[in-house]
Amino acid sequence: MSDFTVLCVNTFAAYVGVIPFMIILQIVFRKYKLPKRHQFGLYLYVLVICFILMSSDTPSLYQLNFFPSFNFIPFKGFIDNSSHYIQSFIIYIPLGLLLPTLWKQFQPLKKTFFYILLFSLLIEISQIFCLATTAVTDITDIIMNISGAMIGYCVFLLIKNLHFMKRMHSQTNNSHRKKLAKEEVYIYFFTPWLVTFLITPFISNAIWDMIWASAVGVVM
Repeated sequence: MSDFTVLCVNTFAAYVGVIPFMIILQIVFRKYKLPKRHQFGLYLYVLVICFILMSSDTPSLYQLNFFPSFNFIPFKGFIDNSSHYIQSFIIYIPLGLLLPTLWKQFQPLKKTFFYILLFSLLIEISQIFCLATTAVTDITDIIMNISGAMIGYCVFLLIKNLHFMKRMHSQTNNSHRKKLAKEEVYIYFFTPWLVTFLITPFISNAIWDMIWASAVGVVM
């Protein structure tokens, strides 16, 4: 089974765990009358977050292991690990597109840049607690993450005036919705992170049991 297939299954497990909380949050925020396109975009944003968390070997509560490993030399071992770094580049493109699309406060380039920088740092630092001995807190990953996000931001600039992009963001003159818009990006980031940390391993194990049972007829 390919690494990409494993990543997709684990991402699906994380996303399944997050969906009930997404529904609850959107019920709670119903009073703000958020545009339907914006609400749909939030599901895409959370899916991207789940994909990044799973591809980054982000540890769960049940898999914590202090195993620090660092690389502070940019592009050291790039050729030997090119597929990993290319993946780090690609998976951040949607994030760089969605941030300015869903939230007006990220339409200035520097706001998106600093969000991606802090996001990447948080992901990389978390890897010192990962069970996988191959997880490295790597400056090259951060560079590739930011580069991918900037490509996504450029895509946003190219398509921001298209008809389907209208009403993707939630900002209006309503002061309460403006306040929500500032907090929403973090709410929908930390919710999948918390679910990944606490719940995803159980869902992932159940899904893999079903996959193996259907493949070999034996529940693992």
